[in-house]
Amino acid sequence: MNLMRGVLCGLLVWLWAGVAMGAAIDRQDLEAFVDGFVKARMEAHRVAGVTVAVVKDDELLLAKGFGSADLEAGRPVVAEQTLFRPGSISKLFTWTAVMQLVEQGRLDLDADIRDTLTDFPLATLYPAPITLRQLMAHTPGFEDTAMGHLFEDDPDAVLSLRDYLRRHAPAQVRPPGTWPAYSNYGVALAGLVVAKVSGMSWEAYAERHLLGPLGMQDSTFREPWGPQREQAPMAPALRERVSEGYQWVEGAFRPGGFTFVGGIGPAGSLSTTATDMARFMRAHLNEGRLGDVQLLSPQTAREMQRTHYQVAPGQPGMAHGFIESEIAGYRAIGHGGGTVHFISDLQLIPELELGVFVSTNSNGGQALIRGFVEQLVRRYFPNEAPAAATAPDDPARYAGDYLSTRRPYTTVEALLNHDMASVHPDRDGRLVLSRRGRQVRLVQAPGEGHFRQADSGESLRFLADESGAVTHLAVPEPIMVMERVGPLANPRWRLAFLGLAGGMFVATLVVALVGRERPPARRAVVRWAARLTLLAAGLWLVSMGLALAGVLPITQDVGLAFFDFPPPAFVAAQGVAMLAGAASLGALALLVPVLGEEGWSRGRRLRHVGLVVVLLLTLLTIWQFNGFVLMG
Repeated sequence: MNLMRGVLCGLLVWLWAGVAMGAAIDRQDLEAFVDGFVKARMEAHRVAGVTVAVVKDDELLLAKGFGSADLEAGRPVVAEQTLFRPGSISKLFTWTAVMQLVEQGRLDLDADIRDTLTDFPLATLYPAPITLRQLMAHTPGFEDTAMGHLFEDDPDAVLSLRDYLRRHAPAQVRPPGTWPAYSNYGVALAGLVVAKVSGMSWEAYAERHLLGPLGMQDSTFREPWGPQREQAPMAPALRERVSEGYQWVEGAFRPGGFTFVGGIGPAGSLSTTATDMARFMRAHLNEGRLGDVQLLSPQTAREMQRTHYQVAPGQPGMAHGFIESEIAGYRAIGHGGGTVHFISDLQLIPELELGVFVSTNSNGGQALIRGFVEQLVRRYFPNEAPAAATAPDDPARYAGDYLSTRRPYTTVEALLNHDMASVHPDRDGRLVLSRRGRQVRLVQAPGEGHFRQADSGESLRFLADESGAVTHLAVPEPIMVMERVGPLANPRWRLAFLGLAGGMFVATLVVALVGRERPPARRAVVRWAARLTLLAAGLWLVSMGLALAGVLPITQDVGLAFFDFPPPAFVAAQGVAMLAGAASLGALALLVPVLGEEGWSRGRRLRHVGLVVVLLLTLLTIWQFNGFVLMG
């Protein structure tokens, strides 16, 4: 009886799933849902314009624009006409190009790319080869840097792909093929490989073999760059239809001008419309075919969408360039994208033959996009709901701070650019994940160290070493992993220490200036030691003040992190920090005479020693943040 009941239940589930996956979406209901979702969030999160495309079963169900592409000119967003800047979604075109050349036998995914780029100097720390397969999985071992070079606002300053890759090569900080760390540089290297093998620029290859065949006539990887670039810029007819980008500043939308990504074009320079992106999604959902055009063979298209890399079993992984995720219980493959102003997302759910593209032209777009595809899928293809939260057996085992592998390791960006996650138990012993300004309760799932986020059901897994100690956290994004760090390696604790040190330096200088008279030291060398510690404290304070003066404007205009970094005040802060460091070492060198000074009380000597220790710890902390590495 139990066997018969199980068979019947399984048959009903199979039939229900078949009906759900094959069900048509009512176009009017879909439009009403998208209208309600997008318009409400545009208002709530200050987004000027949005464009959306939804495809299902090789058909375009919806393509619609919302809001404004140019507030000053009164130009609305039109899905068929307005070009948006989808940023890193561009990478899917680069990987499609790579797979075309693999299919033709002109590229080998497992060959060292240096065998192809024989005329390109690629400095690496480890002798192991770097392959296209690793670049697709973001495992070449590179650090991730962006500030001061990823984007450009001057058309005459946009570098060629080759020049950009030479000038802004990141350090290789781990052996290739190990932990993932998202790498724009790695994708651009793949674009250079495509250019080298095809004998044409990346932009020309994309036009001839990707955009043109798919009928994406309103899309281009070219930008309106200056005459220093060898190939022709974006056509004026397309340029005039590109949406303006906006930031919401002091109660109003501020236009940001055109953001150039052309120096690293294969990683992010696409300009496109929602309807053109619908054609790209349909081709990938239909085994590489769009109408009579076969972009990839069915076998290659299936291979591109298959899971090839996972941080841990059961976690979302990487297909060939597509990032896996779990959306409302379904396996999705896609990519997000962000520039200074535009935030975008593309998701394909092959099981449902469903594709969704959404792009926003304002810095509030991240909040608008969050949950959009998930709510759409849950509305039309309901699946299993997340389980209720339960407490883990040993929450202390997982509690701690975790730092993303996607970060700068060798540049001063480490002071400003770090993705942290904190895991801690709540009052009931259930784990809570705090990351990027959000707190999410974790639900224990089957498997060692396996949890799910209570709100979305997304999977996380804590990874342990041979001794059983938890060392890493595999998050839903397979393009990175979070490393468990102690207080000494934690950027938050380091910054907190710098704040405390600054307060101590202020107090020391105030006491020195307005404090009661103290008998001077008997020996000149001790008097110089006291003066040197005060000088060092003052220099550190000046350096901190200059650094804050340089960084605070970035909080109001994120574009400054790319277009104008490092600002003069920040460079000056680094210079003063070098002087402060030298003075701190001098204070250390003069510590022995101070300890032997008979004219000082024990308390005064201890205070002096304590100040020197703080000076040296400040020097060490700035050193750990690469604070003495000057950026050009």
